[in-house]
Amino acid sequence: MPTNVVSRIQPPTPARRRGGPIATTSAAAGSGLLITTDRLGRRRVLLVRGRIDQQTAPRLGWIFARANGREPVALDLSAVEVADGPGAVLLLNAMRRLHARQRELIVVCPQPALRDALDRSGLARRFELVSESDAVAGLALRPATGHGAARVPAGRGLRASTAARRAALLAEATLAIEHRHAQPGLCLHDIAREVATSDRQLQRVFAELAGSAFRAELSAVRIQHGAALLQTTDLAVRDIAQLVGYRQSAQFAKAFRRCHGIAPMALRRAARGRVKGRNGATPPPT
Repeated sequence: MPTNVVSRIQPPTPARRRGGPIATTSAAAGSGLLITTDRLGRRRVLLVRGRIDQQTAPRLGWIFARANGREPVALDLSAVEVADGPGAVLLLNAMRRLHARQRELIVVCPQPALRDALDRSGLARRFELVSESDAVAGLALRPATGHGAARVPAGRGLRASTAARRAALLAEATLAIEHRHAQPGLCLHDIAREVATSDRQLQRVFAELAGSAFRAELSAVRIQHGAALLQTTDLAVRDIAQLVGYRQSAQFAKAFRRCHGIAPMALRRAARGRVKGRNGATPPPT
């Protein structure tokens, strides 16, 4: 992909104070992607500005991996432009990983296309989605739960060059999984070979930056695609299971329930109920 697709944005005007000083500003060198850390009471706010594509998304994933899992986070994407398909894939998976290590995640996302992608993947069900930045101030903190309490050892002591290489490697592996998730026998070695690294190095990257093992990452991608098929097609669950890489529909249903807390058909019914509520039409029978 040519590098000139990335445009430089102007530095933002100083952010309005949200109950505390701006703590950190991080930019991907030469990319036009600016990430500012602010605070609103006990909630940390990550403001992302600029263009997200295959070149800038690894840096975003690295910043997300360094987020403190013990404090609630709001992710503000209102000034983000998703430039290409790989950028969208990497952003969605980075958001999934960020949510996995947080006890609470709020996402500010006014862009219709990105909101649709979050809906189709099922990710919108897993965190609070709002359209305007000002809405974050009105949302109360939820009681702490066990979910997301673990912290991920994100390699804070790594040199910048090492961190950049590992972030880029995770991005390559994520895109490879996205491309090959429908293969039932897909394994870590297959992906490591495709991205030209060792199994051990790739395991380390998943543990440090994704906070999970390869099998969990593969399952998450398959479930995201399964959720999209459930909501956009009339295919039977057994057919969807095979299309996303499961040999048996029971395996898919078990993984789906573990991820979303509901059965696959319950998601389909809920999605069709939302469609009916929006346009007053009767959804097709399940």
